[in-house]
Amino acid sequence: MKRLMVKLGLVVLAAGTLGGVAAPSAASASTKAKPATFTNTDMKRYYKNAKSKTAFYFKSYKSNGKTGTLLIFGDFNGKSANVKYGVPTSIKVSKNKRTLTTKYKLIEFKTTDNKTTTSLTKKTYTFKLTKKSSTKFSTKVTGTKLNRRLASATGKTYSYSKVKKSPAAAYAKKYVKPAMQKQYTDIFNNTDALTAAQKQQYATEYTNNAVKTMINNFNYKA
Repeated sequence: MKRLMVKLGLVVLAAGTLGGVAAPSAASASTKAKPATFTNTDMKRYYKNAKSKTAFYFKSYKSNGKTGTLLIFGDFNGKSANVKYGVPTSIKVSKNKRTLTTKYKLIEFKTTDNKTTTSLTKKTYTFKLTKKSSTKFSTKVTGTKLNRRLASATGKTYSYSKVKKSPAAAYAKKYVKPAMQKQYTDIFNNTDALTAAQKQQYATEYTNNAVKTMINNFNYKA
């Protein structure tokens, strides 16, 4: 994956801080509660929504001594489970510091003759993340099946919870594993060359591999 970053030149944007945005101190807070605003810490957390079965986060990485950022979106929607990697070209906070607008391009993977090549989409996508409280945020998810992604203008709005720990393992176990187990069980049950025990064994092995891959792809290690 490191070689991928170098090849695509994914060091154009570092989003470790938000241009001076900082958490307000207790001493400066007024007696009347103020609207929640973005802080640098928000860029270092995970966001999850059980209803949409999705999660995302901003991942900082280093390549050739430079720091870059990836937007990682995990879609844990059963048989359509997949992970998308976005390369932010712009990350801006609104004047009231309540909305974070990210423009990004997706990394595309194409495999031909067992050889995988990568490229960036020509199209630039946009998604807006609005802060509702210290732990609640909202954004849109658009698309269907394998083509779902974060959006700004189209799609359905979901409320995301900000958490410190990656939700990948829990979401994969709850939403991906049952669907993949059923799919592989149906596939191997239609194979006459295997015994009942072998069918169950292979279905379980393939399911566990699929779940592990989903978790590892979301929890990308730089």
